Order: sequence, then structure tokens, then C-alpha cells
Amino acid sequence: MSSAQRNLATSLLAGGGLLAFLSQITQVALPLGERRAPVILMFCGLFIYFLGVLTSRNEAFSTKLERIFTKLSLRLNVENWQVAAILVSILFSTLAHFASGDTDKMVSPFAAWAAWLIGIGACVAGCWKTNDLDLRSKWKTFAFALGLALLAFPLRALATNSIPIILNGDEASAGIYGINFMEGKANNIFSVGWYAFPGLYFLIPAASISLLGNTTAALRIPSAIAGALTIGAIYLSGRTMFDKRTGLIAALALTGFHFHIHFSRIGLNNIWDGLFFATTIGTAWYAWEKENRTAYILSGLGMGLSQYFYPSSRVLLALVFGGIFISGLFNFTKLKRSFANLGLMAWITAVVVLPLAWYYFRYPEQYFAPLERVSILGSWLENEIQITNQPAWRILMKQMVLGVQAFTFIPLQHWYRPEVPFLRPLYAGVFILGLVYIISKPKESRSIFLLLWLVIYILLGGLSESTPAAQRYVAAAPLCILILAHGLGETGNLIERLWQKPAKWITVALVGITVLLAVDDLNFYFNKYTPHTVVEFNRNEGVTAQEIANELQDKPKGTQVFFMSNPIMGYYSIPSISYLAPQVEGIDVLQPWGSPENPIPMSDHLIFIFHPSNTTDLQAVQDAYPGGKLHEKKGVDGETMYWFYEYEAGA
Repeated sequence: MSSAQRNLATSLLAGGGLLAFLSQITQVALPLGERRAPVILMFCGLFIYFLGVLTSRNEAFSTKLERIFTKLSLRLNVENWQVAAILVSILFSTLAHFASGDTDKMVSPFAAWAAWLIGIGACVAGCWKTNDLDLRSKWKTFAFALGLALLAFPLRALATNSIPIILNGDEASAGIYGINFMEGKANNIFSVGWYAFPGLYFLIPAASISLLGNTTAALRIPSAIAGALTIGAIYLSGRTMFDKRTGLIAALALTGFHFHIHFSRIGLNNIWDGLFFATTIGTAWYAWEKENRTAYILSGLGMGLSQYFYPSSRVLLALVFGGIFISGLFNFTKLKRSFANLGLMAWITAVVVLPLAWYYFRYPEQYFAPLERVSILGSWLENEIQITNQPAWRILMKQMVLGVQAFTFIPLQHWYRPEVPFLRPLYAGVFILGLVYIISKPKESRSIFLLLWLVIYILLGGLSESTPAAQRYVAAAPLCILILAHGLGETGNLIERLWQKPAKWITVALVGITVLLAVDDLNFYFNKYTPHTVVEFNRNEGVTAQEIANELQDKPKGTQVFFMSNPIMGYYSIPSISYLAPQVEGIDVLQPWGSPENPIPMSDHLIFIFHPSNTTDLQAVQDAYPGGKLHEKKGVDGETMYWFYEYEAGA
């Protein structure tokens, strides 16, 4: 038996045996009426295993099977055993869906995780081309990128409890669902959780909360890590797509970029978009330019994993494949040569995302829910037509103009309101300069990728409500910084050619300019925007909830908190209270105190909270529970935020 036949037999035996084993575990865990799919997969595994047995024992059969596999292996430029690994990987990914099920808790966590990871591993091994790219030889480059990430990390991770000044309700809701993962109430990464976001993301806050407790930092530190890693990723992408100098300028500019710092300090999944886009676009461009198999594999992994995070990552697939195919229109011979690599990249993406995609296929409303919440193509557009008496096309064109203006002209809205555009004046000026250089070479593949990226985010911003809603532009941050860095870098190149100046001194000057730009944005965010929010948010319900949560965090377990009825907010209307003080039992009092419809206090440690919009029952509570401590919490404007009455039976 040749080594090729031996490898093919081993691949069939390992793949088929593991598939049959995990399918058996899955079908036993399912009710009798739901076992059909795992049973079919189990027989598929047994058949593949049987082929492996025949291949290892029968020389004639082995030769015939090898001849069949050789036809496909030549097209894909892989070995025969790799073809078997590629084909079986999709069966493992399919099994992962059935092993996970449709509810918050997996049918068989072991089988689901094992099938998914084995499927990804088998697919990567099957697509891998030895000696295609020696990543180990580039360790210095990766080490430098990591160093830049470490430099950016403190700017995103320090004082996360107080900057931004409040833990908003969405952050807290994500944390509460993460706690469900931590406590075993939910564990399905292939279905959706809070707000119809894929479950995989919630493993991150669950892990962080298990280490840091129910704190604001626990939710925000992972975002700071993702934001810092994006700095390293943008350096690698800038270096790859342009040159070392451009990569360094991009990393330094993104380090101080006010927008990116803010979203690196919010405990949600938005910031991960920037990391996935920066890495995946960089590897996809390199894959196309160098016809590099390893880069195609990495790009496929990036596209697949990104689908488990923020919904706007869905456009990453269109961006990668669209960028390559548009580039291929100017070099069709190269595109034709790349069909095998493109097919393998698509296959890897499918293997990674299939369990979640199958769930979406069964429950399409969960897939479209995040889009329907923000899209203007529906009731919003119909309402605008009635209000303005303008045709739909005119309203849509106005939205597109707003989408363009968001980058340099009109202030951001919604989750981040700095009263400035996405790019402040200094950043915007250099960005426009870079855009001119990009447009001047429209046929270059890097120009195609970056311009397509920009057009997609103009459309995303324009076709969503509250334009420009800041949280939907997170993945546009690496794009704008790459264009900005190219603008500075290309200007340096022009100076070198026109004035014959040494490249070293030009680089020093450009890096110095970039540092000044970054420091200006840092100063804006920490010394202007953040103090401004303290005043701006003073009467905000979120600030009130934050102060209440801060007071309740140190209260003993079993404390009952009665939140007196008012027209402004309730105890559970902003989840930050229940997240930060989980040991406290909160109760909304909907009727006047003393009414038999109200819950009866059962604890020796009672707290009554009165919003200034309703203090009617304050005296009645003090009369019912005399001897307690009453204090008034005031905001920065000196006005009352709430009254806090604490009673201890022992005291």
C-alpha cells in the first residue's frame, strides 16, 4: 500500500468513526421522534468508515477509490486524503446543529462542540497547502503588531467603571444573558440569545463575569481587548495592502481615534466587527494578490466566525467575494486560476457558520429581527412619505446623502453623541486626501476593496433609522483609518520623489503628525466629551439607575428593595440595577403604600426608593417602619435624583 492510499484510508477511518460516534451520542439525547437526522448521519459515518476499512484491506478497491479522489484533488490542488477531510467536514457541521437543538440549552453540548470543532479542523486540514506561507518566519511582524495592541489597551481598559459614565441597559442585558451561560441556564451557541444576537458571543461576558463578578469592568474589558487587537490587525492589514509606514500610521491613528475608543469601552458585541473586518479584508486582499491558499483559509475562517457576533458582519461576505470578483473583472485569467481557492474559502465559511445558518433557516424571523428593528424599508418609510408628501425615491436619496455626510460632516447619533462627525476635522482632512489617492487608481484591487467597503457602509448607514446611528459604523473605523493612513503615506512618497528627501526623515515626520492627530482625538474624548456627558446625562434615567445600583451593590444578600411607583422609571426598566446588584430582590410597588395588592415585606433589611416624581408615600413608609435612615441623592445640578429610605429590623 502506498503512503497516499494509507493516508486516504486513515482519513476515512478517522472521519467516519468520529462522525458515527458523535451521531450516536446525539440521537440518544434526542426524543424518539426527532432522531432521524442524527441516525442518517450515523449511517453516513459508518459507510465512510467501511470505505476506510476496504481501502486499508483491499488493494484493488483502494486503487479504484484513489483514482476517483484524484480527479477532485487535482482540481483543488490538494492530496487525496484532504479531499476526504473536506467532504466529511460539512457532515460534522451539520451534526453540530442537531446536537445543539433549537432551545437555549443544547441537546448534547459535548457532541455539538466536538462536531463543530472537528468539522472546522478537518476542513482546515483538508484545504491546507504545505509551504504556502511560513507564518513562523514572520514572528517579528506579529510581535510588533501585538506590541501596538498592548500600547492601545490601557487607553481602552483603564477606568472602565466610570468611562463611559453609566452602564447602559443594553450592556447590562447582555451581561445578564451571559450569567445564564455561566450558571448553566443557557449554553446553546448555535441559536440566538438576548436581542436575537447569536449565542456564541455571550460566552465572552460569561467568562469575564466569572472572573471579575457582576461589575461594569467585567462587561467592558473584553471589548477593550477586542479594540486593542484591532490596532494590531490594522497594522498588519495596512502593512500588507500598502507598506510598513502606512501600517504603522494606521495603527497609531486608530489607537487615538475617539470613536474607536468609545466603542472599545462598551460591553457589547459591536466592537468585534472592527476586528473581524480588519483581519478578514486584509487576508482576503493578500489571498487574491498573492494567490495564497493560507490567506484564503484565514479569510474563510474570519467570515464564518464573524457571523456569530454583530449583525452588520453579514455584509463582510459580500465585501470579500464582491471585492475579489470585481478585481477579477480586470484580470479574468487570475480569477479563473483562483476558482479552486475561492471554492475552498466558501466551503470553510460554510462549515463554520452552518449550525447557526441552519437555525436561521428554520427560524427566519430570528435572522431578520435585527434588520427589521433598524431598517427604514418598511413602516418608517411609509410614515415619512405621509409626513413629507415626498416620493420614496427622494426620501431614500436624502438618507443616502446623510450616510455620506456621517463620515465628515454631520454629528453622530444614538449610542454615541459626541456632537461631532465620525471623523473630526483633522482626521477628516487627511481621510479625504487618502480618498483622492484611492479614487485615482480605481482598477487596483486594494482600491476596489476599500471603495466597496465604503459604499457598503454608506448604504448601511443610509438605509437604517436614526442616521447616522453611531453603533452601526464600528466596522467602518478600520476602513477610514486605512484610507487616512494611505493619504499620509502617499503624500510622503510624493515628497520623497519631488524633493529627494530621505525616506527615514519623512517617516519620522509622518509618524509625528499621526501622533499629534491621535493626541488631539484622545484629548477630545477624555477631557471634553466625557466631562460633558456628566452634565448632559444628569437628568437621564440611566444615571439614576447607575447611582441606585452603586448604592445597592454592597447591600447584603436577601435585602428587599421596594421601588415606589412613578411615571418615569421602574426598578427593572433599566437592567443595570439588577445586573450590578443581583443579590438584592427588587420589587416595583404599583399601588399606594398600605394597599393589600402590594407585596408584603419579608426581609429584615428593607430599602424604599422614591423617584422625585412621586414621594407621596414617603411619610407612610417611615411611619410603618420607624427608625430607618433617609437620605437624598442629588445630581450634579443640585436637583434631587431619588430618596433612599433604609430600614433594618435589628437596628
